[in-house]
Amino acid sequence: MTKKLISIIIHIYNNQEVLDLQANLWQEFSDIKDLELIFIDDGSEPPLDTKKIPNWVKKFRIIEDIPWNQPGAKNLASHVSTGEWLFFIDADQLLKKEQLIALINSINQLKSGTIYRLPRFCSKSKRKLSSHQNCQIISKKDYLAFGGYDEDFSGNYGHEDAYFERLWRFKGGGIKLLDQPQLQDHSEYETKNLNRNSRLNELLRRKKMRYWHIRNNFVGNFLLSLPGVMEFLIRLKLIANGSPSEQLRFRWEEI
Repeated sequence: MTKKLISIIIHIYNNQEVLDLQANLWQEFSDIKDLELIFIDDGSEPPLDTKKIPNWVKKFRIIEDIPWNQPGAKNLASHVSTGEWLFFIDADQLLKKEQLIALINSINQLKSGTIYRLPRFCSKSKRKLSSHQNCQIISKKDYLAFGGYDEDFSGNYGHEDAYFERLWRFKGGGIKLLDQPQLQDHSEYETKNLNRNSRLNELLRRKKMRYWHIRNNFVGNFLLSLPGVMEFLIRLKLIANGSPSEQLRFRWEEI
């Protein structure tokens, strides 16, 4: 298996229009030899039409329609990738080829132990936007050692990326904003009519971080190590298990 320097990872759910937009752009990337691109159809029903996707792109489909399964899609991509670096990007974000090449040419300047965020700008207004937690570059080695994304957040909207970054910082990892590549934000292609109530996942994030704060204290760590204590606190809904979650809790296939 030929290894690459960087794996771009894009997962799309029920949005054929944005897939076609991306596929047209991917045609331009075919001669970038150090690039691997992984596309995940995240359980779309009916399955997305992939005929426009170039043959060199790796294509996978999560067979089960799990709401908001971004953590699972990212974990799946990390398992099948060969890139030294993982570049997670939103479906409605576009990349310019020349900036992508510049990133690859300077990839040796990126450091392990750091998550890299990307600048964004609105494709319509041309205004700068804040960077987003779910568009990031991280070494594959770091990602796997960290335990990947927590799939306990799958099924409800939001906070899986906030938890990932907060825990990353809590454990001493760094986060840095790069100057480029700049992501072109096409929010008009965002999948509509989805339940975006994030309350359940916000509570889950708080409970999981509480677990880690208790673990970080000598007395707290000792108490959680006693038989039945952690299970009791979980039943009381005071904490949630923050240990790396079971990954790939679904059926998937290469397409």
